[in-house]
Amino acid sequence: MRRIAIVVALLLMTLLPNVAAWNGQLCPDVKYQKSIEAIATDNSTIYASCSYRMVAGSPGGLVGIYYLGTTGAFSENGTKLWEVDSGFVTKLYPWNDYLLVGSMGGLLKLEKNGSYAGRYLTRYKLYDFDVRGSYAYLASGDVFSKSEIKGAVAKVYLPNMSEIWVVNITGMADRVRAGKDVIYVGTGYPSGFSGPVRFGNVIGLSEDGKVLWNITLGEWVRDMELWRDKVVIGTGWNETGHLLVINKDGKVLMNISTFYVENILVNGDIAYVSGLKGVMAVDLSKGKILWKTDLPYRIKVLKLYKDKLIAGGGEFTTKNETVYSVGSLYVLDPRGGKVLKEISMGYVRSLGIIDDMIVVGTGSNILVTLKEDEVLPKGICGPGILLLLALLILFKEFHERS
Repeated sequence: MRRIAIVVALLLMTLLPNVAAWNGQLCPDVKYQKSIEAIATDNSTIYASCSYRMVAGSPGGLVGIYYLGTTGAFSENGTKLWEVDSGFVTKLYPWNDYLLVGSMGGLLKLEKNGSYAGRYLTRYKLYDFDVRGSYAYLASGDVFSKSEIKGAVAKVYLPNMSEIWVVNITGMADRVRAGKDVIYVGTGYPSGFSGPVRFGNVIGLSEDGKVLWNITLGEWVRDMELWRDKVVIGTGWNETGHLLVINKDGKVLMNISTFYVENILVNGDIAYVSGLKGVMAVDLSKGKILWKTDLPYRIKVLKLYKDKLIAGGGEFTTKNETVYSVGSLYVLDPRGGKVLKEISMGYVRSLGIIDDMIVVGTGSNILVTLKEDEVLPKGICGPGILLLLALLILFKEFHERS
């Protein structure tokens, strides 16, 4: 009887869902077009940011654009823990017992309960930051006109949010990665943004903020990631772009023509690259494209999840002065690029992974969690096989007793 009871318990477990999925919203009372631009996860907590632009006129006829938003925390079961004002957020990063919030106005440091613990105000709009040890490297900039483009890179000591150094550069700094010996800085409009002016450089800085080299690319640096002691750079202008590898001495080791790049995900020697209507895999050690898959939308974000490549994208469309978010989440085989599944969700702007759930932020300001069995294609080793095995054990037990 005890053995039968165990088997019955196994049967019941196979019928239970893997996790409880949910969806939620931030800044629900805001009437402007808003989206979930950043997601981060830490242990059993999900952090997300709602960001929007508010356009306001003044009595003098001037029009002001304000970059606003909130950041909130949710438990794994969907309970909202807190929500605070944070401005328009481009990046979230858990650091020690804090949450670092990259807002357009600067870097915020929050306690895990949402309390403000410090801030560093940047000279221009903050588009990116990178953390190494107790230091953060911040890339900020702005385009005031075709002839006036400014940028700055700052090094900040995170325990007290104090400035170590700041370097002014020619160009809007939009990406930064802290390498072992070089701080790599990209200029241009980053992924998710665009403008009318064509420019783009990659700059190498020393640990004390000295400019070591400067390479003109002529295209916006959309994204960059470290690979070994080098940096992988994706660019874009109009509908085309390039994927480059540059070493710490400023030497270009690889330069591949491709689509307009949005996101780079490096895993070992393979770079998964997404952009305008496509995703591709590149062997960085050989400078060779392994595969390329065409998709109908701009693919903005990538994540690896349980041996599958998750790609999210879409577009904003306007009808009768109303902005609509359309797009999908795609599951791809990372070995050959085959699309295994498509889930229509609206424009996917951000992704996160927590335990057996995928967290999706959309351009419609919806924060969605998806269970593993909702995302991954059904395989032969799922609950069905366990159920069959349990039934066979029960049948064998019954046969032996009869």
